[in-house]
Amino acid sequence: KDRGVNVMRKQVKGSPLMAFRGEIVEDISLDVLIATFTDPKQRKYWVDKYHSHKTFKKTPIMEKYWIRFDLPIIVSDRDYVLESKATIDKEKGIIEVNIKSITNKKFPEDCCVRAEAKRTYYRFTALSRTKTRLEVEVHTDPKGLLPNWVVNLIQKKWPSKTLSGLIKQARKNKGSHKDTLAWLEKKFPG
Repeated sequence: KDRGVNVMRKQVKGSPLMAFRGEIVEDISLDVLIATFTDPKQRKYWVDKYHSHKTFKKTPIMEKYWIRFDLPIIVSDRDYVLESKATIDKEKGIIEVNIKSITNKKFPEDCCVRAEAKRTYYRFTALSRTKTRLEVEVHTDPKGLLPNWVVNLIQKKWPSKTLSGLIKQARKNKGSHKDTLAWLEKKFPG
C-alpha cells in the first residue's frame, strides 16, 4: 500500500516493462470525482509528474490531447498524444475510461521523447451514493534510452500518486458532474 492505494505490478506478455495498477475505495461521491477527472484544467493538480497539456478535441465521453510529463533532471521529459474514451454502465454504476496513444500532426515530437501508452485505463465504481472504488492501470513505453529497470522504478508509484492526487483535488474542487449525479441519485435513491 502506498498513500492508502493498493498497488500491484504485473508482467505483460511480450514486454520487458511492467504494468502497474492501483486501487482504492474512498468515501467520496462518483459525481465529485468525475467533475475533476473530466475537467482538463484540473489535470495539473492531480496527475503525477504533470507538466502541461493541450486538448484539441473534446466531447462528453471522449478527449484527444497532448500531455507532457516532467521527469527527473537527468531524464528527458516525455510527451504523449492520447485519446481517452469513456464507457458508462449506469446499472452497475461504473465509468471506465480507456486511454491510448494516437498520432496527430499538430503535435510534432520536438519538446521531449514521444512515449506510447500501450494500455491505460481508469475505472470508477459507485459502491454507494458517497463511496467509490477507483482503479487505474498503466502500461506505457516511455521510449528513449532508459533501461527497463529505471522505467519500472519511475512508474511504480504513479498509480498511488495519481489516484491520491485525484481524490485530494476532487475534495478541494468540490464540483459535481451533473449527468453523473442524475443517474447516481436514481441508482441510490434517498
